[in-house]
Amino acid sequence: MKFNIKEYEVVTKNNGNAKEWTLCEYYGIHRRKPDRTPYHKGSDIELGYMNISVKTPSASLMSGSLCVGCKTFEGIWRRYRKNTHSDTFAVVTNDFDAFLMDINKFSKFVHKFGYLDRESKKNGGGIKIKFHSESKEMIEWLNKNCK
Repeated sequence: MKFNIKEYEVVTKNNGNAKEWTLCEYYGIHRRKPDRTPYHKGSDIELGYMNISVKTPSASLMSGSLCVGCKTFEGIWRRYRKNTHSDTFAVVTNDFDAFLMDINKFSKFVHKFGYLDRESKKNGGGIKIKFHSESKEMIEWLNKNCK
């Protein structure tokens, strides 16, 4: 599902927070502090009928510190999929288009646009899955797959 949330835009220096807080405003939730809930204990937005994890096109799937023991892309993905609290996943683009998808569609997104990256040494240096920056190919894929 795709919809635009630009009219609810919240401006802040952190792109991830801006997108998450803007989607919160769309759903009638006023939030202005970073959400530090781990992916396996809660969701960015909990509505009772839907638990949403919000991602920007260049976000990390989860912190490298939560990937300890995983050595491959698939290992990290399996851990995330098995333990995530969310049942809905939103990718919010630079134009504030929100694309909602279930875990199966999100899996396809992760596998198409994700890559292995390493956290900075100050953050533990663990490996993680990160998404490539927003691109024409990504937007086309989202438009085609999240109608």
